[in-house]
Amino acid sequence: MLKQLGPYRLDRQIGRGGMGAVYAGVNEESGETAAIKILAAAFAENAGFRSRFLSEIETLKQLRHPNIVQLYGDGEQDGQLFYVMELVDGKSLQEELQAGHHYDWEETTEIAIQICQALKHAHDHGVIHRDLKPANLLRTPDNQIKLTDFGIAKLFGATDLTAAGSVVGTADFMSPEQAEGRGVTYRSDLYSLGTVMFTLLARRPPFAGASLPQVVHKLRYEPAPSVRRYNPQVPAELEQIIDQLLSKTPEDRVATALVLANRLKAMKHGLANLQQPAVPAPASPPISDEQATRISNSQQSPNTELNPTAVNEPASRGGGARSASWNEATVATGDDLSGNDPTGQMVSEGAADAGPASEGVAERVSQSKKTVVETKDPVNRFTTIEAEQRRKQQETGSPAARWWEVTKVILLAVSLVVVVAAVAWGLRPKTADQLYADIVRTAASTSVEDARKPIEEFLDRFPEDPRATEVQAFQLEIHSERHFSNLARRARKETLSAAQTTYVQAMKDRVAKPRAARDAFLKLLREHESAATNEETQRCVEYARYQLKRLDDA
Repeated sequence: MLKQLGPYRLDRQIGRGGMGAVYAGVNEESGETAAIKILAAAFAENAGFRSRFLSEIETLKQLRHPNIVQLYGDGEQDGQLFYVMELVDGKSLQEELQAGHHYDWEETTEIAIQICQALKHAHDHGVIHRDLKPANLLRTPDNQIKLTDFGIAKLFGATDLTAAGSVVGTADFMSPEQAEGRGVTYRSDLYSLGTVMFTLLARRPPFAGASLPQVVHKLRYEPAPSVRRYNPQVPAELEQIIDQLLSKTPEDRVATALVLANRLKAMKHGLANLQQPAVPAPASPPISDEQATRISNSQQSPNTELNPTAVNEPASRGGGARSASWNEATVATGDDLSGNDPTGQMVSEGAADAGPASEGVAERVSQSKKTVVETKDPVNRFTTIEAEQRRKQQETGSPAARWWEVTKVILLAVSLVVVVAAVAWGLRPKTADQLYADIVRTAASTSVEDARKPIEEFLDRFPEDPRATEVQAFQLEIHSERHFSNLARRARKETLSAAQTTYVQAMKDRVAKPRAARDAFLKLLREHESAATNEETQRCVEYARYQLKRLDDA
């Protein structure tokens, strides 16, 4: 058994998977604890597995963020590849769910905001995680969330490690485009985040089935259920965000992780001072030992490659029996090490227990003649992130580097000229067509509120344009939402009028209870439309008329 890799002494194994193992260790020079992930010897000479493992290392090198596990260094010793990362003292969100932890909407929102911050950093560096799930989200003792396991992450535009049409991810949390084997984007990660939020609040994923094909079929073709069906205490505003994230069409989801984080923060701030209705939480006892065993077994099962065209086959042909209450089957073409430290420490790169099936995979790979790399003398090295950064800095002092610096200055000057010209061109007043396109695009990808400025400019400059009526409807939507928010805040400190009270309740019900909302808006119009004696009541009547038309058109 290995006892030393580079400067790290291996203390104990804390996880194992089909491709290797993860150990807790100590740097004998600094005393720093860490997690060491090792590629199994059986795969060390396999070109495909080495490439995927090295790709994982390169991905982690690009990411330095407090909400993402930190890479310390990587190396190779006697032909064994390994890398070292921080050892997180905490549990995964899945462990918390299994232990019976109940997530309210505020805690879930705070967790989601932290995940958004991690995803923004990854997406800004061209990295799509592709396997976001509760098991890959760790919580430290100070409630910091850390995203782990970039083993199947994909760089934008990279295609060499994943075959076209292959399905990579975990079925319960993957996006529809992943299930179909189509190309993924950063919005695929946002879909997975929506499923994580749903799971924390409902204590089950959005889709469940007796077999893997059933789950993927529902994922591709059935609309997501309402999270308030399982947890009535979830605010309608949060349910609306989750519904948008779970849209089958990527373009219909929230645009970016940053936009999503800002919407969640605004929602949390807006609801912070509102008194939520006292709805008893549904009885959700801790998951039983039998359920926990099924969950554990589903994560420890060997990785499976799914043919996207076979999802409609009967369960007997598409896979074994699965728990209908929880589905954690991993669908992947590569490694998915996802495991726990029994002492409570969770490694930042998980590892699932390997069984006979994974040993069989290792045996088949070791016997393969097509993918074996030519045997070379053992290489012993360990490079820290800091050392690699120093090496790159030294390389910049070479003649070739200096020539490149001069070239970059020239390119920068040319770019600056282009930018100045573009800015001058962009300062010209926009046409009616351009403003209208901005309004429609912004309202569709983020929210109508974000389109407020182009709406005002359009109506100010082009009041006679045939599209002005449609733009006025956008503006009315903004005013209606603002009026609702203001009245909801005032309701906590003062007594609202009958018209205002009816309007606030109808606005709250319009997503979860559209029929009740429609009846409330009609009641407001019947009782106050002809007798609106003050400006406040007149506004409620105007906005109720608009919202009623929206409900009728839906």
